[in-house]
Amino acid sequence: MIPALHTVASGTSGAPLRLVLVHGWTCDHGSMAPVAAAFADADVTSVDLLGHGASPKAAGYAISDQAAAALAATAGRAVWIGHSMGAQVALEAARLAPDRVAGVVLLDPAFIVPTDKARAFGEGMRTQLARVDIPSMIEVFGRGQIVRAADPAAVEALIATMRATDPAVVRSAWDAILDWDGAAALAAMPCPGLVIAIDKPLNRLPDLARTNPKLMTAQVAGSGHMVQFEVMDQVAAMIRRFLDLAAPVSDG
Repeated sequence: MIPALHTVASGTSGAPLRLVLVHGWTCDHGSMAPVAAAFADADVTSVDLLGHGASPKAAGYAISDQAAAALAATAGRAVWIGHSMGAQVALEAARLAPDRVAGVVLLDPAFIVPTDKARAFGEGMRTQLARVDIPSMIEVFGRGQIVRAADPAAVEALIATMRATDPAVVRSAWDAILDWDGAAALAAMPCPGLVIAIDKPLNRLPDLARTNPKLMTAQVAGSGHMVQFEVMDQVAAMIRRFLDLAAPVSDG
């Protein structure tokens, strides 16, 4: 039985554009609040992934399990916007249920087609997570992902959420991030897609585009990994351009 995820509805109920927002590692739906606010004209559902926020814990945290739970917790056809690990979940949801995912937007995604340097970083993190004080490490990690936040108070709330994530979930979810076959999921992407990267992403944009030529690529300026807390104006403009050009149909 698939555990029931905690979800939050916002925006304009019944709007033609339906969005599902999926947060990243150790975060919750609150980390996607800037995206929800930027798309107040859409019918938005934000999820807490398994083991995160107000959602229940699970036996495992594989990306496929997270995607299945997110699909079960939402209804109809929507464009899925995922950040970091959430981008992996969005891609996996498109593979599992192509009739439910009209398009995907990947905000500085975690490992999909990572560089060798990125892969080495991921494995180093896996080793480190096995032996350190998780809350303290997560706080240092989280603060290091931000260049200059638009709302410092929102960042403090984000860090508190990250610190509160169960250490066992932190470790298992990181394993899931590393062990997921992102290249296969991207190659099989059945819908329009947009990836928005930062200056030094884990995945090089040309590598992603070669894996699936249907993927539109973009890059923000002056931001760390938490793009939605820093340059949401750039991000929103890119997403709206993608929606205008690719014209993915939401709920029909």
